[in-house]
Amino acid sequence: MSDVFISYSTDAKPWAERLSESLEQKAVSTWTDFKSIRPGQRWAEEIQRALDDAKCFLIVVGHKNHIGEWQDREWQGALERTWADPRKRIIPVLVGDALPPSFLKNWVPVQIQPDAPESSWIDKIYDAVRGTAPGVRGGLAKKKKKKKRRPDKAFQARLNKIEGAALQLKSSQKE
Repeated sequence: MSDVFISYSTDAKPWAERLSESLEQKAVSTWTDFKSIRPGQRWAEEIQRALDDAKCFLIVVGHKNHIGEWQDREWQGALERTWADPRKRIIPVLVGDALPPSFLKNWVPVQIQPDAPESSWIDKIYDAVRGTAPGVRGGLAKKKKKKKRRPDKAFQARLNKIEGAALQLKSSQKE
């Protein structure tokens, strides 16, 4: 099972490869067709399973925005799953001057400049995936457990008096 499903327009495959590798180095498991589908597997079923399992979808769009039939199917599948489960999210990743496809216009993208160093964009994507970016809910970040608060001494004393009174009332009713 992978945390992130990476889909990409044909011209953005090198960026998808870099993203997958960089996220894996940060301990985020990714699913991509080029590394996750093996000979002998039924690839359509594998894609559907990976779409079901993913918590987050990165849609990588290159400046030429070459979209084939399978990219379209993957993108529709990602949309369906985010509609069905509000904890799942789509994060558009736009390379260079790429424009988002119309179905992604409601999602805030991360822009990658081809000549910029990876360090200028990978942390933005990592934070968005983990759900720690400003304004992002959900994601892969582990929730902190709330510590049980111990009641203060005054409250505890009142509680003890009430329990004592309840026990006295109960014992008097038995007699």
